[in-house]
Amino acid sequence: MPPPRHTRPKFVLFGASMTEYSFSQGGWGAGLANIYCRKADIVLRGFRGWNTRRAIEEMKKIFPEDAEEQPDLVVVFFGANDAAFAMPSGQGQHVPLSEFEDNLCRIATYLQGLSDKTRVILTTPPPIYEAARLEYGRQKYGEQAANYLDRSNERAGKYAAACRSAAQKVGAGNIDLWTSIQQQPNWFTTCLTDGMHLSSKGSSVMLNELLNVLKYSSWGLYFATMPEDFSEPSIYSYIHPSFEECDEALRIAT
Repeated sequence: MPPPRHTRPKFVLFGASMTEYSFSQGGWGAGLANIYCRKADIVLRGFRGWNTRRAIEEMKKIFPEDAEEQPDLVVVFFGANDAAFAMPSGQGQHVPLSEFEDNLCRIATYLQGLSDKTRVILTTPPPIYEAARLEYGRQKYGEQAANYLDRSNERAGKYAAACRSAAQKVGAGNIDLWTSIQQQPNWFTTCLTDGMHLSSKGSSVMLNELLNVLKYSSWGLYFATMPEDFSEPSIYSYIHPSFEECDEALRIAT
């Protein structure tokens, strides 16, 4: 009989650009991976530009129902793109508010149904600093773009409220990033890079909020209460030379 396979809990980060970029230097995903380095595997499934419609189209490919191992936790982070202004052509990232909330419920319900152990956290979009979004548009698309906002903080707040509502409806955890970032001093410059995406400071806010959800849940997924992999004593465990009066180490030191 083969020996039992080594496994550990799996956390999947599922979202748009704020998730895709979360493993960059100072990113919240990288910070989470560091904290859980011997306790859980952190799997990145971030796709810049996605909204909840695209997430629903693709989620069964990313999270197949017949997978051998299902995640213990999925952090869902959509909304900044859904809250973009609607285009007259109907193209673009915008998803109407009521549909956005319904989409989040559908995503969370599907993920929760993958296994009895799978937990879900829904994350609100961050706030929007509109002056920086106008400047971003000017730099990327020219002077004419400086006359048009692609997003507004008021709209982001409505989508954040819809996310909170969806989490309550389906019994998922919730990170209210829209609120928590705006509680930081000078949040519009310290927490955001282009009026929307997270700086290292914004990522630290996101990480702290995520850890708080895990800490105060009953899921048993908070790092401080989880065992480390292979923490049992071994003959290969470190021993300082002084403990056994190691002559070789003493000769080198002298």
